[in-house]
Amino acid sequence: MTNNEAKVIPVRVALRCRPLVPKELNEGCECCLTFSPGEPQVIVGTEKAFTYDYVFDPMAEQEEVFTVAVSPLLSGLFKGYHATVLAYGQTGSGKTFSMGGTYTSAQEDQPCVGVIPRVIQRIFQEKDKGGSCDFTLTVSYLEIYNEDILDLLCPSKDKPAISIREDPKEGIKIVGLTERVVRSAQEMVACLELGNSSRTVGSTAMNAESSRSHAIFTITLEQRRSKDKSDSMVSKLHLVDLAGSERQKKTKAEGDRLKEGISINRGLLALGNVISALGEESKKGTHVPYRDSKVTRLLQDSLGRNSHTLMIACVSPADSNIEETINTLRYADRARKIKNKPIVNMDPRTAETQRLKQQVQELQVMLLHARGGVAPVTESSENVNNLVEKNRSLQDQNSRLCRELSETTGQAALMFEKIIMVSPGLQPSHMCKLDLQNVLVTLEDQELKGKVELMKSLQDVILELQVSVDVTGGFTAHHALRQAQMSKELMELNKVLALKEAFVKKMCQNDSQLEPMQSEHQHNMHSLQASVDSLLKEKEDLVLALQSAKKDTQHAKLSEQRRKRLQELEGQLVEMKKKMTEQSKLLKLKESSVRGVSKLMSEIQSMKSQRVQLMRQLKEDTEKFRVWKSQKDKEVLQLKEKDRKRQYEIMKLERDFQKQANVLRRKTEEAAAANKRLKDALQKRSEVSDKRRDGHGRGMETAASRVKSWLLNEVELLVSTEEARRHLKDLLEDRKILAHDISQLKGQLQPAPRSRRTLIISELESKVGQETPISKQVENLETEMGLRSAQIADLQQKVLAADNDSRAKHRWDNINTVVEAKCSLKILMAELVAAKSAAARLESSLKQEQGNLQDLSRTLAEERGVMSTMDVEHQQQRVELEQNHQEKVGPAQHHPHTPPKPAVRGLERALDQALALDLNSKLEMQRICSRNRPDDERQYYQPNM
Repeated sequence: MTNNEAKVIPVRVALRCRPLVPKELNEGCECCLTFSPGEPQVIVGTEKAFTYDYVFDPMAEQEEVFTVAVSPLLSGLFKGYHATVLAYGQTGSGKTFSMGGTYTSAQEDQPCVGVIPRVIQRIFQEKDKGGSCDFTLTVSYLEIYNEDILDLLCPSKDKPAISIREDPKEGIKIVGLTERVVRSAQEMVACLELGNSSRTVGSTAMNAESSRSHAIFTITLEQRRSKDKSDSMVSKLHLVDLAGSERQKKTKAEGDRLKEGISINRGLLALGNVISALGEESKKGTHVPYRDSKVTRLLQDSLGRNSHTLMIACVSPADSNIEETINTLRYADRARKIKNKPIVNMDPRTAETQRLKQQVQELQVMLLHARGGVAPVTESSENVNNLVEKNRSLQDQNSRLCRELSETTGQAALMFEKIIMVSPGLQPSHMCKLDLQNVLVTLEDQELKGKVELMKSLQDVILELQVSVDVTGGFTAHHALRQAQMSKELMELNKVLALKEAFVKKMCQNDSQLEPMQSEHQHNMHSLQASVDSLLKEKEDLVLALQSAKKDTQHAKLSEQRRKRLQELEGQLVEMKKKMTEQSKLLKLKESSVRGVSKLMSEIQSMKSQRVQLMRQLKEDTEKFRVWKSQKDKEVLQLKEKDRKRQYEIMKLERDFQKQANVLRRKTEEAAAANKRLKDALQKRSEVSDKRRDGHGRGMETAASRVKSWLLNEVELLVSTEEARRHLKDLLEDRKILAHDISQLKGQLQPAPRSRRTLIISELESKVGQETPISKQVENLETEMGLRSAQIADLQQKVLAADNDSRAKHRWDNINTVVEAKCSLKILMAELVAAKSAAARLESSLKQEQGNLQDLSRTLAEERGVMSTMDVEHQQQRVELEQNHQEKVGPAQHHPHTPPKPAVRGLERALDQALALDLNSKLEMQRICSRNRPDDERQYYQPNM
């Protein structure tokens, strides 16, 4: 390498803040960073400001980061300068996303493409433009996992051992690492994808795909002039994706993940020590511990040596990660103070040739200058000397101007930071007024919006209830009308059937009375027929006798007698025939009556079958109505049961909410007290500092009292800060729980898809009863979470104002003499004894309270046993009452047209009273248990309903 005079440049720092992720939003986290528009500055909380070279807010795209911060390094790469892009930050802050450590060819031309793929494309674009040089590009890809260097471009399992060597001329070299020559962007991207697929990743509680190793993707660019092959430059670009710093209590890492986290933090600690040694003025000239870690050994040229270096500090804006964010910002601020001296990296042989040529030229100039006499040569020598002197003076002037510019920039940044720190305190009342107005408007809008939504939901529920009531009433009216119509038809049919049966019965009675007459008539008919036959025979005999008498005159008198007799016989014969005709009519009438009776009997049978069918239909309708009525009664009972359970749940939620509110109120008061103590400690520290300055000037105080006052204030400040951090942790956990509860309640408020046109009564009643308390509870929880966020921001601001981490390094600078040191030890010893005594008293009190707690627990167990016994008895009583109710209601349901008896209604009232008594007794026992239960007990007894 050449020893050209190098220009000193600082490490450039780009701050990138990612957006809030869904996990942080679900936990109710808020943004703790404020970005100054148009200025590369970020403010933590309200006062602490940091200034960097570039600042990218959560809305910044990948292309903006590359164009503004990374692209300038590539122009220097083609001029022969080394370059490094270093991504640092907390785990899950977006380092791998920014660098493109998970890039695949399928993501080409997407806006989410990171730095490394964009660098590859830009390098080959610039390569195609440089026609006067021949370029050779090689790549390597390694990861440092548990302090072992792994080659990501070597797919074989038997990877060769990799070691680090340091060459005095060429710098750091990695022996055994695979370096591949690439001729196109596609080949380089393929190497990147191969290495990404081999990287070690794992899942933690903070990041589902956390990088478990440090990865370095190196691009080596060798340039040779086409005309002079001996003239060449070799430059390297290191693209570093560091693993994120971790805290085990947040990542919940165990086993291998815990070991990986320890190794990662060890490497980052070594890197931080290197940055501190290079960046802090107090450590200038001290040993730089590059060899403490393999990460720092590989990056030693990038930090404080020969490289253009850019650090991309990735942070999370969530207030729950504010400590890690502050550490990253301080880390980056120290890195910005590191000064590098990049030089053009020429090939060693080319550099040696250039050096020899320059030496020959200088010797020739000196020889010609010593000889003198030859005007042209002397003039040329003088011109060369003048140019050399002018060049040196210009370089000195340039260096001086650069230093002045750097100092001016630093002073301007410092003044701007002071302005930012002072400006919030100038108009606190105005800002507070604006904040209160905004909060008031927001609360009014939320309240109005909640009332409108509640009114709409109630209107919908009322409409659905009206539709359901109309449908139920219509069904009942239709059933009653149909029952009345069928009952009327059945009554008319029974009336007609009764008339016909009476008529048939009467006809049967008449037939029974006609039967002896019919037999008599038949006997008379037979006798009359015999008489007719005898009369006819006698008539014939008389006719023959008359004919013979006409011939015999002597018998004239006898014939006259016979003629008279014949006339009598004819009269009798006519009379007999008349009687026979009447008898025949009577027989025909009897047959007609029999046929009529048969016809009526068939009609009666038909009407009876019709009546049976009608009664069956009536019974079926009655049964259907009974089933429907039973189902509705069951739904009503279920609704009453649900309503009782809902009332119990509401009461339970109110009690739990009240207890939670009491706990939160106590925590709020404790946090406010801690905040006040911390504020008083800060104020007292400021007063003590002022008094110390006055005391040094006037000698007003003794050394012992001054040291005691200072030391006690420092201890009080440290204790108050630690207490504030503890309360801050509790508040963050409380806000997370509140956010989870709000999310669950909002999920219950979301309308479920309806599978039918109307809802059943129980669902509608349940919906009416639940939405109002849930909405109110959501509103209360959101208000509570807003208060928690305000308290969190206030405590975080006070903890930042204490600034104990930075003060710890210079705290003991106030102890100047041995006397002051002895006084400090005595004071600390006295405070330690007092603290031990107080701890012993508290431990004794704790044991006593634990004994009381055990007594209360035993009492609670006994009361729970009594409550369980009462619960079983009440369950048995309720079952018996329900059985009696079913026995009384069952027969009434078989006769739906009859109204319920007063006894049934009385039984229902008795059942409701018994259930109400059951619920009241359980609630009374619950209140008794709650009064006897300690406040810190989190498990509540839930009786079976």
